[in-house]
Amino acid sequence: MLNQTFGGPGGWSVLEVVAVLVPVLVFIWIVVTVMSLHKRDVYFWSLGSTWTSIVACTLALVIASLSAWSTLHDPNAPFFQLPIVAGAVLYAVAFCYAIFYNYNATKSALLAISTSLLQQLAVLGVIFLFLRWQGNEVNRR
Repeated sequence: MLNQTFGGPGGWSVLEVVAVLVPVLVFIWIVVTVMSLHKRDVYFWSLGSTWTSIVACTLALVIASLSAWSTLHDPNAPFFQLPIVAGAVLYAVAFCYAIFYNYNATKSALLAISTSLLQQLAVLGVIFLFLRWQGNEVNRR
């Protein structure tokens, strides 16, 4: 029966099921994490680790992307690896700091990890907003 429903000609494919379930599950995870923080009188945007993650992780990604400058004069040159390593180390240190800071604020290991992962999602949101802002700026000209 499941094979007919999900794999048949008129049914849903596995990719369609995953495409529906993943955003719903991520939304539920975000709501549960924020509600758990609020029950402990901890607020996501007032955590110091949120702002540290947004600034340090975005800076780490910018530093890692500087390795592309090694191909500026010669497109066949290999990437300069030091900025990649430096960016990875900064990102890892900022993520570990966020986990320990969040554990100190929430006194729960699972909630600290969940909050730290949510902060990484906020970093992706900041990058997305920056890229959208740049795209809109180009379209205005």
